[in-house]
Amino acid sequence: MTQVEKRAKVISILNMKGGVGKTTLSCNLALELAQKDYKVLVIDIDPQFNTTQSLFKFYEGNFDSYTEIRKTDNTIRGIFTKKAKSGLVRGEEPEGTEFNPIYNLSHKNDLAIQPMHIIPGDLRLIVDINSTAADRFNSFFKRKNLIHKYDYIIIDCPPTWGQLTSVALSVSNYYLIPTKLDEFSTIGITILSEQLGEKVDGVDGELKCLGVVYMMLQETSSPTGIARRHKNFKESIEEFYEQMSLEVDSNVKEFDTVIYNKPSISSSSVIYRNHKQYPELKVRILDIIDEIEQRILDKVEV
Repeated sequence: MTQVEKRAKVISILNMKGGVGKTTLSCNLALELAQKDYKVLVIDIDPQFNTTQSLFKFYEGNFDSYTEIRKTDNTIRGIFTKKAKSGLVRGEEPEGTEFNPIYNLSHKNDLAIQPMHIIPGDLRLIVDINSTAADRFNSFFKRKNLIHKYDYIIIDCPPTWGQLTSVALSVSNYYLIPTKLDEFSTIGITILSEQLGEKVDGVDGELKCLGVVYMMLQETSSPTGIARRHKNFKESIEEFYEQMSLEVDSNVKEFDTVIYNKPSISSSSVIYRNHKQYPELKVRILDIIDEIEQRILDKVEV
C-alpha cells in the first residue's frame, strides 16, 4: 500500500475587527496542538505581532531572542525582502548570517512543554508590504517545503482585509473566524463574507471555513452557555450563516465550545495553559481542537 504523503493543515485565523480574541485563539490552539505531539508552525503575519510577543514570553520568558532576530531581519518581513537559503531552523543550528525566519521555541523552565516553530511577526510590515508579497510568500512555502514538514500551520492574520490577509489565505486550505457577540462584530462578519467569497473564487485548490468561534463572552451559568446580553446577537449572526455558506462555498457554522473573558487572563497573558485562575480554558481549547479535527475529517463540505 502506498503511504499517503503528509500535508499540513494550514489554518488562517482572521477577522476584520480587532479585539475579538484572534491572538488568544492562535496562541492557544498552536500550543495545545504541539502538546498533542503535532509538528506546529506559527506564522505571525499581523504587524501588531501580539502572537509573537505572547509566545516568546511564554516559552522564553523575555524578548531577547526576538530582538536579535529582528535586527537580522529573520522575521516575516524578511520573506518579502530576502531569499531563504538555509534549510535549517534558527535556534537549532550554530549562529550564522544566512536568512532563515523559522525559529525554534523551546520552554526554558518546563521541558514537558513541547516545542513549536514560529515565523515571528514584525511591526515594519505596515510600510513594507507590496504587490509582490503573495509571490514571495508562496515561493518561500515551496522552497522550504513547509506543507510536508508540519502537521499544522497556524497563521495569525491582521484585523483588516488587505494584502497581508490575502497573502495568508493564498497558502491556506482552511480559515477560522473568532468573533465577539456584539453589534460591530456581527456587521464585521457580513463584510468579511463578501471578501472571502471573492478570494475563494480566485485561489487554486480548496479554501474551506472551519467555522466561527465565539470569544471573549460574558461568563454565565445558563444551560446554553450564552449570557442574555449576547443572545440576540448570536441569533442575528447565525441567521446569516446560511447565506454566507453559499458565498464562501463552505459550511459556515458556530463551534459548540465558546471562550469566556476573565479580567485575570486578559490583563496578564493570552496563554491559558495551566492558568491557576481559569484552568478550564485549557479544556475548552482542547474541545475546539477536537471540533476542528472532526470538521477537517468531514471536509467541512456545504
